[in-house]
Amino acid sequence: MRVFYMTSVKWAEMILKGHRLKLARFGELNDPFELSLIDNRRQDVRKVAKLITDHFHKSYGVICFGAHWASPVMWAHYAEKHAGVALGFDVPDELLTKIDYTDRKISVPFGPHLPRYGLSEDLLNKIRMTKATDWSYEREFRVESALKNKDPITGLHYVDFGPQVALREVISGSRCTWTTSAIRSMLGTVTQPVRICKTRPAFGKFEMVEDRRTKAVTVKPKKPAA
Repeated sequence: MRVFYMTSVKWAEMILKGHRLKLARFGELNDPFELSLIDNRRQDVRKVAKLITDHFHKSYGVICFGAHWASPVMWAHYAEKHAGVALGFDVPDELLTKIDYTDRKISVPFGPHLPRYGLSEDLLNKIRMTKATDWSYEREFRVESALKNKDPITGLHYVDFGPQVALREVISGSRCTWTTSAIRSMLGTVTQPVRICKTRPAFGKFEMVEDRRTKAVTVKPKKPAA
């Protein structure tokens, strides 16, 4: 599936030159209700809910993608008010977690009388895969990975570009000052074709479209020497 990662030019440059994406911890994401599907007004429930959030935060990293790049709100929130970029990646469907949305928290019984204290696999999956309906405009998909190998220099965790996270598009925002040649230089050597294009506001509807006045360019892998 083609999914899109929106960011500022500062971080996009690091991503393109490093050929990798950073895994964020759940506690670093911008929703304060992340992993907070459970109604935790009761103190005993809050203790269990905290154990769940601490487990995910310490053990797993996540990369957040959107299903589209046409939304002007997504550009405004995640791509430096349209001065940033959207990076299109091909990711196998089985590696993507689709986020569901709801208006209500759920009540969950916990206790020693229940198997595993009530912490079922189905419940844990719902917790990590559900956000409030207000976020539904993102049409979010995620790649999750255990936090195992730290970068020795940054101390952070990354996923390298490759068959499972394959960069296929670089889409500059309508206010982005990057030139096509600058993007090509940042990309360096590619293993699959990468298309470069620019956006503009549509004339007849409230969405972003490709700006045909700026010619799209496809950077192709170099052919091996004969």
